[in-house]
Amino acid sequence: MTMAEAFLAEFEQEARATRRFLERLPEGKLGWKPHEKSMTVGQLANHLATSPSRVLELAQLDEAPMPEFGKPEHQPKTLREVLGAFEETLAQVRKGLPSIPDSRMQGMWRITRDGKEVTAMPRAALLRSVMLNHWYHHRGQLGVYLRMLGAKVPSSYGPSADELPEFMQSQ
Repeated sequence: MTMAEAFLAEFEQEARATRRFLERLPEGKLGWKPHEKSMTVGQLANHLATSPSRVLELAQLDEAPMPEFGKPEHQPKTLREVLGAFEETLAQVRKGLPSIPDSRMQGMWRITRDGKEVTAMPRAALLRSVMLNHWYHHRGQLGVYLRMLGAKVPSSYGPSADELPEFMQSQ
């Protein structure tokens, strides 16, 4: 199994859980946020729905400029918009990730600012830490938002206070 195939298998498993979190968004509450410094629940959901494909696009490059941190995330108007963006991300990752050979995964990827290298890491480390781990971090954050909004929080790796994982529901 190639590194890309292993990442894709993990992505597919995690995408099922992510979909359940996104589907629980209360439609009329997309503008809600828990704190003035926080993203709205809609912005966070949009970030969750789109970040894997955006990271994959960056991973296709050998060098990328420093991202504009602090730039506001898109504010979706509807849950349908968020789920549509998620479907686009799924399609892009399913198509693009398997095309990265192990030799390219092991190659260095760089971020630069004003022509100077800020950080460098193997492409596989970028995909692991930013496409996957970063995605899980924000999914957990969305779970807190859901709880605060009174929505039921889906299970991820084990039971939540609201539901059992799928494999335990038939017992």
